[in-house]
Amino acid sequence: ELAKEVLKENDQQLADRHRSRSAAKFSRDGKDLIWADYGPHYVKVRKVCTLELFSPKRLEALRPIREDEVAAMVESIFNDCTNP
Repeated sequence: ELAKEVLKENDQQLADRHRSRSAAKFSRDGKDLIWADYGPHYVKVRKVCTLELFSPKRLEALRPIREDEVAAMVESIFNDCTNP
């Protein structure tokens, strides 16, 4: 229900958000999905992501990579918290 509200009902309002200088540099001036302003480019990138990356088949295929990355992140956080 929350995903529907964010991705369908409020997509346009949530797509247009302020970019700091560091976010603009990191996102190649708003060319990625997260920081792109709503418009033809955003719609195209979102469509490609929805069809190619977020399909159930692709999510399942990428599951081991996500699990490895989460484990590495948790280990990194743990190490940072336990080392003075």
